[in-house]
Amino acid sequence: MGNLLELKKVEATYDQSIILRGVDLEVPPNSVVALLGRNGVGKTTTLRTIMGLVNTTAGTIELEGKKLGRTNPESRARMGVGYVPQGRDIFPMLTVWENLKVSLSIYGKESANRLEEVYTLFPVLKEMLHRKGGVLSGGQQQQLAIGRALLTRPKILVLDEPTEGIQPSIIDQIEDAILYLKKTYDMSILLVEQYLDFAKAVSDRFYIMDRGAMLTEGSIEELSEDLISRHLTV
Repeated sequence: MGNLLELKKVEATYDQSIILRGVDLEVPPNSVVALLGRNGVGKTTTLRTIMGLVNTTAGTIELEGKKLGRTNPESRARMGVGYVPQGRDIFPMLTVWENLKVSLSIYGKESANRLEEVYTLFPVLKEMLHRKGGVLSGGQQQQLAIGRALLTRPKILVLDEPTEGIQPSIIDQIEDAILYLKKTYDMSILLVEQYLDFAKAVSDRFYIMDRGAMLTEGSIEELSEDLISRHLTV
């Protein structure tokens, strides 16, 4: 069986500077892949190219073997790419329910069937349905952002720094949610993460980036202390 998501020799530029340099990346079905690297090496740009928010200048991105080409972000979301960007990107002036309803209104009855599962994964959302998103803690906003993405019924969930600025108890909940989703659904997860203990706990495979290119990859068991000290520690 082929990969769910595959990047082949992807390049991207910004203001005439090359940001991505021939990036190759594979996400198999029913897997969690961690994209690691120091700050500013191109990890977020890689995710944004997958979503169609940054145009590629070379290479291809394929979802289930279909080239995405110049497909816009909305179409990619409908094709099965769920995205939670850094900073969560919820609607702060809308209530929790109104934030969730954005996905429900687009994806309809099938999404409504998943609503109770989102509440089971993140019980705080059900408790705070009528609170505005802007008054939630950072961890609660992250749960809302992931919950909203899950209602789109993604084939692959793309998470940018899901633990950034979040209290440990909620990091544990997000870890449990990722492990549950991988086990229960026909879904893969690609995440950018700085917190290595979290990445090791949830991931099957890893890639390490540096200066816009992939340095190495392997099973998560192969993420050695030597690799960490050479390429990931500040």
